[in-house]
Amino acid sequence: MEQETNNVNNLVLAQKPLSLKEKVDTIFDSLNTDKKSKKNQIKKMKLPRKAKVRKSKLKKGFVGILRVDENGNITGEKQRMIGSAYRSKEGTYHASDGREILFWEGKFPILIQQSWRQNPIRIRKEEKDKNETYGQPYIMARMLGDTIKVKQKPTNILIWVLILGAVAFAASQFF
Repeated sequence: MEQETNNVNNLVLAQKPLSLKEKVDTIFDSLNTDKKSKKNQIKKMKLPRKAKVRKSKLKKGFVGILRVDENGNITGEKQRMIGSAYRSKEGTYHASDGREILFWEGKFPILIQQSWRQNPIRIRKEEKDKNETYGQPYIMARMLGDTIKVKQKPTNILIWVLILGAVAFAASQFF
């Protein structure tokens, strides 16, 4: 009989509504477990700052480059695309026809460039492309553009001659 009354008392205690302190304690415990699980989550990978191209440089034709070296190092840089070709910081020329451009989080245009190849890695393959020479005309044009020096206009020299003539005339009038 005593055992039955204990069971009934336990059921009544189990159905008893929680006090305010017990409710707050259960909420606090659940929040603490959420924070612990957030610490164990995988962090998002961030684009290197050197490879982020903001609006002003984007308008000027820059693109972010993630360069993969022979030893496996990945470095970021910003380079200006001129005529579908660009020159990396190490001095090598590479070409892209636009199919290799990816967008980091939908904002920043980037290319993944292996340093030993002429063309960036193409993630999206539309057709089977075994030919790696499609960028050579662009690279050759860019190299010629870099080697040919554009002559300055003679207007700068003419302005200096006129200024010197005015100074000489003024000096002859005062002396």
